[in-house]
Amino acid sequence: MPHDGIVIVGSGHAGARAAQSLRANGWQHRISVIDGEGCAPYERPPLSKAVLSGKSRPEDAVLFPQDFVEQHGIDFRSGVRAVGIDRDTRQVRLSNDDAVSYGRLLLTPGAEPRLLDIPGRELEGVFSLRTAVDACGLSGQLLPGADVVIVGGGLIGLEVAASAIQRGCSVTVIEAGPRLMTRAVPPELAELIRLLHETRGVRFILGRQAVALLGSQRIEALRMDDGSTLACTAALISIGVTPRTDLALAAGLEIENGIAVDCFLKTSDPFIYAAGDACAFKNGDGSRLRLECWKNAEDQGALAARNMMGANEPYTPMPWMWSDQYDRTMQIAGHPELGEQHVARHCPDGSLLVYHLDANDAIVGVSGFGSLREIARGVRTGQMLMQRGIHPAKEALQNPKIDLKAAAKVAAG
Repeated sequence: MPHDGIVIVGSGHAGARAAQSLRANGWQHRISVIDGEGCAPYERPPLSKAVLSGKSRPEDAVLFPQDFVEQHGIDFRSGVRAVGIDRDTRQVRLSNDDAVSYGRLLLTPGAEPRLLDIPGRELEGVFSLRTAVDACGLSGQLLPGADVVIVGGGLIGLEVAASAIQRGCSVTVIEAGPRLMTRAVPPELAELIRLLHETRGVRFILGRQAVALLGSQRIEALRMDDGSTLACTAALISIGVTPRTDLALAAGLEIENGIAVDCFLKTSDPFIYAAGDACAFKNGDGSRLRLECWKNAEDQGALAARNMMGANEPYTPMPWMWSDQYDRTMQIAGHPELGEQHVARHCPDGSLLVYHLDANDAIVGVSGFGSLREIARGVRTGQMLMQRGIHPAKEALQNPKIDLKAAAKVAAG
């Protein structure tokens, strides 16, 4: 049959996991992976952490074992981009003037960094961080004594700040909002994180925006909206990402804050699926949600593979993400943004967990910052409570002397 193959556009985390899952679940037909980046698929979380801090290289965290492609008969098109989709003939047109047919098509194009539309953005020494090439370029600038300015006080910006400090750089973070990570964590956690960074030497400027990057060929300074300037030898622009939807849009697929899919990750075309950062899926309440995190790409890639094989399994996520900064970790699970009440649990070692409750005292999310031991345990417990629908009393959530797992067993009968 001409349409017995599956084509995966994008070899990031979701695309790589989909290819692996197809073979693991018994798919015997052709799998074509269109890899526009031109290298073996790799994990992205280490880029802002271990890679920038000098502890590892991008190739140390590959998603495919070295011989996976050959052993499993993957048609891996490296360095070739998908430039169009012909839905009538079910073909993907490629940048090398070739085309590949599909029975099912999975779009995993990921996202790309938002850019500042200000003078000087093309100067040498100005970076965004999304790919291994970005990380290697930025890493080369993180030399002892370098003056690094980071625009954006979100997760990636703060991870880069920690890595740069550890390599002996001077670091200033500029954040337009009144506090760090406004959308990601509650104020109590943001304050703890700010204080930790400041004790390590990071300088924060809140409520200010970058309006120009100054220099002849290389960046030399950054001007803010109050007219003041900061001298720097390198700058990172870290103000979020936007989903890559151009290919899907040109093909006439529905777009709504990403590539719109149903709960089975199927797009408005029954032969085309989407997963990962660019995928906007139907949530349980009918709303559409797009998640930019490792676990979402991991889970959606595998699920899309099974559903393209006919499993018809709905995507019912329990969002989870983490961030390592210095010797501390931050973890977030569930949907803290839905919380109407917030219960703080101060652990003996200084770690902080916050349980986010709805109007009926049900836990809808948990977030924490501190030691890996306390935060991992507290977040796992929060996930278990959410999954089982157990609502401990606020006093129990707040009191670190109370074992929530034991309380959950009692509540469950």
